Amino acid sequence: MAGFSKYVTAKNSSIAGGLLLMLYLLKNRRRRPKQDCPKRGSDLVLNLEKDGKKDRAAVDKMFFLQILRIVRIMVPQFFCMEAGYLILIAAMLVARTYCDVWMIQNGTMIESAIIGRSTKDFKTFLFSFIRFMPLIALVNNFLKLGLNELKLRFRERLTKNLYDQYLQGFTYYKMGNLDNRIANADQLLTQDVEKFCNSVVDLYSNLSKPLLDIGLYIFKLTSAIGAQPS
Repeated sequence: MAGFSKYVTAKNSSIAGGLLLMLYLLKNRRRRPKQDCPKRGSDLVLNLEKDGKKDRAAVDKMFFLQILRIVRIMVPQFFCMEAGYLILIAAMLVARTYCDVWMIQNGTMIESAIIGRSTKDFKTFLFSFIRFMPLIALVNNFLKLGLNELKLRFRERLTKNLYDQYLQGFTYYKMGNLDNRIANADQLLTQDVEKFCNSVVDLYSNLSKPLLDIGLYIFKLTSAIGAQPS
């Protein structure tokens, strides 16, 4: 111990501590690349997933072509029940527009009779209102019937077409087990198809009604005052 203690000096202790520190740093540096490799791989996967999420649907030419392709499935030909319901909805929208115009005119005449204190005119226009109420209710119910039937038929045709493709061969197995781009395919074929068909019918009725009103307004205005050159 006496021979060993003479080598344990402050200078020798500092040199030994420095060597141990260098060995520790070199050992940790060798471990870091191995630990960073999985992190880099996971970062690459995350980046690829983020890039995949960036691909969103855009309203472009491809979008309209796909919509046209789906519409051809729901309305396969001109002489079919779906086309008949489309015409029925358009006719009921026209009738409803004329009913709205008549209701406005009749309500205005009732107010004029009240202001003018004309009992005869008041009774005449009031009984006209009571007489035409069943017809207006019939138009509204026919319109509702056409919309509901069209939604149901669109859903039936589109669901049948999709299920025929989904159950063809091993498509259901590939989509459910091998391809993770489409999750919950069964839910898409039931609930989402129903929402899509309802949205298509609502879009048709909500767009055609204002366009029809604008067209009728322009026609009535032109026939009343004549076309004015610009």
